[in-house]
Amino acid sequence: MNNEIEPILIGESQDIDQGSVENFEHEEVDYAIYHLKSGFFATQGHCSCDEQAFLNEGAIEDDELECASCGRIFNIVSGDSISDPEAHPLKIYNVTEEEGKLFLNF
Repeated sequence: MNNEIEPILIGESQDIDQGSVENFEHEEVDYAIYHLKSGFFATQGHCSCDEQAFLNEGAIEDDELECASCGRIFNIVSGDSISDPEAHPLKIYNVTEEEGKLFLNF
């Protein structure tokens, strides 16, 4: 039995501007895909706050994201909450780039 999950095609790397975050949905689950100076990253698509705000509506500065709803600041690479250490971290996912295409890996 093969327990590996095949990587999911997100799209073309050129379609996500550096310094931005895009929403990506797969099988009714939302993910946030980030293009930072250091590469491509992915987290869960909604903030861990009560409002469950879409993270693609937040503001990015360097490798940090501020939730547009609750104002919490998260480290995009680690998922850790910087502004509220008691807050649940964001779930992170691995993103790979092959021949200009981005893949979400589980």
